Amino acid sequence: MNIKTNSKDVKSGDVFICIHDEKEDRHKYIKDIKKASAIVVDQSINIKTKIPIIKVKNTNDTLFDIYDKYYNYPLKDLNLISVTGTDGKTTTSFIIKSLLDMIYPTAYLGTLGLCYKDKQIKTNNTTVSAPKFLEYASFLRKDNIKNLVMEVSSEGLLHNRCNNLLFKRAIITNVTGDHLNVHNSFENYLKTKLKLFDQLDKNSIAIINTDDISYKYLKEKKIKTISYGFNKKADFHITDFKLYSDKTIFSFKLKNKFYKVESPFLGKFNIYNLVSAIACLYSLDIDLMDVISRIKYLKPIPGRLNVFKTRKEATIILDYAHTINATKEILLFANSVKKNKIITVVGCAGGRDKSKRQDIGKIVTNLSDKVIFTMDDPRYEKVKDIVGGMTKDINNNNYIYIKNRKKAIKKAIKESNKDDIILVLGKGTDNYMAIKNKYKKYSDAKIIKKYIY
Repeated sequence: MNIKTNSKDVKSGDVFICIHDEKEDRHKYIKDIKKASAIVVDQSINIKTKIPIIKVKNTNDTLFDIYDKYYNYPLKDLNLISVTGTDGKTTTSFIIKSLLDMIYPTAYLGTLGLCYKDKQIKTNNTTVSAPKFLEYASFLRKDNIKNLVMEVSSEGLLHNRCNNLLFKRAIITNVTGDHLNVHNSFENYLKTKLKLFDQLDKNSIAIINTDDISYKYLKEKKIKTISYGFNKKADFHITDFKLYSDKTIFSFKLKNKFYKVESPFLGKFNIYNLVSAIACLYSLDIDLMDVISRIKYLKPIPGRLNVFKTRKEATIILDYAHTINATKEILLFANSVKKNKIITVVGCAGGRDKSKRQDIGKIVTNLSDKVIFTMDDPRYEKVKDIVGGMTKDINNNNYIYIKNRKKAIKKAIKESNKDDIILVLGKGTDNYMAIKNKYKKYSDAKIIKKYIY
């Protein structure tokens, strides 16, 4: 017997559980089930079937409870730290994981997979389903891992993948708008993000950003909070900063005392990520000066502001930036440290939020000296049509179109000179290119390394 939530996968002897979320309700597929040992529902059913119907209070909870028992309650001793937001989830999560790892073994779960000790397991989603999460939690228990830092995506929250999880700490980076093709409006997107903070108890603490739109909503919730940001009201008040091409120096004030931090992470946006991580460790009763002293040992996050040097002494920055805000922030950083030209290689994913394409096109052409528009997971859309959406109503003539991403990167490197900055945006460390229904082998990092050596 197996537990199934997809009606197409049900075989004789299986139990079909009609889970549901804000997008879909599996109860409507009961009519398609011809063979099963039982169907689990949480609402009245008017469909005639010979298959036994079991009614429960909530099918989502039942699914979780079954797998929780199957894996022998793996969450019992696991401390969960969650990070949500439009941008910075991966970086913030990995910073927290890395800093905690210097004290005791800690795991990370998110865009980069499940990472702990020397292991890395690839995942299909940033936020995995409850059965898969419980399976991973059982792995961590076997390896005596007591802490897990996980990214929580808006789609993960929308589809109830985090239901029944109790988070010890919950961090929000920002909410600037993305995945509007899924959420339909910014208001729905924001509301979905904030669902995470309904899963905190009296012993949990939320780490919230005073400079973000989410702040006023989270302050109204009856939860413990620690705030961070440039706003003077913030508990961790960022007071000043200096950006360099190879480091960032900033200061923050906590309880009338000032602290100075030298960070290997670049850009103003990474100051937010770092301070939220520092606040998280501080809330876990880890010595603040000990945390700050460890920051200089942090390694680059895969696919986030990864730096390469060409033979002509140009700098290539590989980054996953694909939202409006992330694209703008990395261009602003590049301009703050530029000595010569900025060349940007960029595209937008097909089958995803089309509303952001024009904004991203304007940002990159306004803040770059030259832009090469190219493919980025086109799926079933034509690359030319995607780029057409990005270049609509652009007045600048500082861009060209090269469909093949490999050729686009090659041209950017070939045309660069000393002290130029080449930004390769959108795919980070992805090892594929999604074309129609196939995932073809592809890597920005490998292409960059091929043409700079």
